[in-house]
Amino acid sequence: MAYPQTQVPNTQHGVFYSYSIHVNGFEIGSFERFSQRSTRTTERIREILFSRGPEVKEIVWGGTDISVDLSRVELYNKAIMEAFGFEIYSLENFNQPVTITEIQNNPDNSQRVINYLDSVASDWSKDLDTGTVRVVESMTFQVRTIRGERI
Repeated sequence: MAYPQTQVPNTQHGVFYSYSIHVNGFEIGSFERFSQRSTRTTERIREILFSRGPEVKEIVWGGTDISVDLSRVELYNKAIMEAFGFEIYSLENFNQPVTITEIQNNPDNSQRVINYLDSVASDWSKDLDTGTVRVVESMTFQVRTIRGERI
């Protein structure tokens, strides 16, 4: 379990989860935002010689594009790429795929584990808030495929 000091509340009025995010086996620490997005293109097949207008006869789906967005509060000792296990400071040097693992600890002591396989970094940004002196780094990964299980 990623944050052993974090305990799931014992309640019947709401569902609470505790999460941890790992990249290639490294826990990335305090993350601010994690979002996964899947999109799929579709093609509408229309009747060619139509009498009542261009009626859609069938919708054919294409491939699925999967991406993951991570935002992490930069800690004193490690920037986001160092937290991933890389001693690099530019996205141009981040040229190997990584596996991102999302672990959801459920109130019933079960876990949902989702692996985002062969994720390639496509975007990196750093936001410095001078009012709070907080640094938030964000990365977007393009994902080959997803595998999940309940434990």
